[in-house]
Amino acid sequence: MFSWFKKWLGTSKTSQPQSDEKLLTLEREIQNLRLELTERNQLIDQLKQQLEQQRTSENNNIDSAVQNQIEQLLTDTAAPVTQLLTQAHLLEQGKPVQAKDVLLVAKRLISTLEDNGLNIVGQVSETVSFDSNLHEPLSASTAINPGAKVVVRFAGVSYQGKVIRKAGVE
Repeated sequence: MFSWFKKWLGTSKTSQPQSDEKLLTLEREIQNLRLELTERNQLIDQLKQQLEQQRTSENNNIDSAVQNQIEQLLTDTAAPVTQLLTQAHLLEQGKPVQAKDVLLVAKRLISTLEDNGLNIVGQVSETVSFDSNLHEPLSASTAINPGAKVVVRFAGVSYQGKVIRKAGVE
């Protein structure tokens, strides 16, 4: 009767070694999965650190490149700027300075800026069709229709395709 009771409850001596073996196998799998999970978490942490280092490095490279471009621009414009300052000083001291000399230095400065990407939009006294993206009426009370003929009074300026100062027209 005791054996019948064991069979009925499902605890026979013959089935116990199999269930112990299954239990050990499952525990090993769980341990392997825990180890694999730990390794993957460590790998994720390492990859996050590498990504942050790359971002920092790239930001430093960009900052350095921008600084180099600014330094090159200032180096290129240094001579005409100092010449303009000298001419201004001479004028303030009451010493004569030829207007053509000032214009020559100003043109050198503009040329240097153009070499570094600055573009002049329109030429003074040029007659063009009005484009509100490129032109701005000199009088706020004047409404100019798109395509109407206008005369450029002040040249505009653009940089890398973006208008940073519209040409003044009337």
